[in-house]
Amino acid sequence: MNELTKRIEQEDWKPGQKLPSLAGLAKEYEVGVSTVREALRILENRGYLIIEHGRGMYVRSRNYWSHDSAVELTMLPVGDLFSLLEFRGVLEPEMAAMAAERGSPGQINDIKRAAAVMIDDLEKGSDYFSADIAFHEYIAEACSNAVMAKVMKGISDLLLESRRQTSRIPGSAEKASHFHMLIALAIEQRNASLAKEMMKAHLEDVKQDSMMLKET
Repeated sequence: MNELTKRIEQEDWKPGQKLPSLAGLAKEYEVGVSTVREALRILENRGYLIIEHGRGMYVRSRNYWSHDSAVELTMLPVGDLFSLLEFRGVLEPEMAAMAAERGSPGQINDIKRAAAVMIDDLEKGSDYFSADIAFHEYIAEACSNAVMAKVMKGISDLLLESRRQTSRIPGSAEKASHFHMLIALAIEQRNASLAKEMMKAHLEDVKQDSMMLKET
C-alpha cells in the first residue's frame, strides 16, 4: 500500500489516469490479487482513487486526498501505542458484536475474506498490513454506524504504525491472523457474544505483545 501511495503522490500516476488492472498490479508487485484489492480499497477510502466497477480505477486530484489521521506520527511511541490499545479495547469488541447482528451477507463476506487474505499473505511472506487494517475497517462498516466507520478510517495510520511495532515480536502476526479468522467465523455465525469475546481476547493478546516492546 505504501508503494502505491508513493506512486500516486509522486504523480507516477497522474490525476485522472487509469491504473493497471488488479491482476497487472498483483503481477508487478508479486503479491496476490486479494492483497492488492484490500490496499486499493484503503486508498479509495482515503480519497486517492475512485473505483468504478466495470470501468476501472482512476487517480483522484489532490483536493480529495485525506490525511485525517487523529495523530500524525512517523513513529508511534510505546505510551501512545497503549493509549491506542485502550481506545480499541473499549470500542472494537462492541463493534464485533454489532457486526454479527447487523452486517449484511456481503459485508460479512468481506470480513472473512480479509481474514483469509492476511493468513495467505503471511504464509507467502508478503506484506499483510493492508489485509489486517481492512479486516478491522470492514467490521466497523458492518456495524451500520457511520460514526464508527469514520473513526476507524480516521485512525488507520495509527493502526498501521502499531502493526509495524508489534510485528517486531516473533509470532505476533500469526496469532493476530488466527484471532481474525475466529472473529470472522463468529460474525458469520451471527454469534454476537462470541465475536465480542474473541475480539477482546485478540486485543488483550496484542496488549501482551506490546508489553514486550515496553521491556525492550
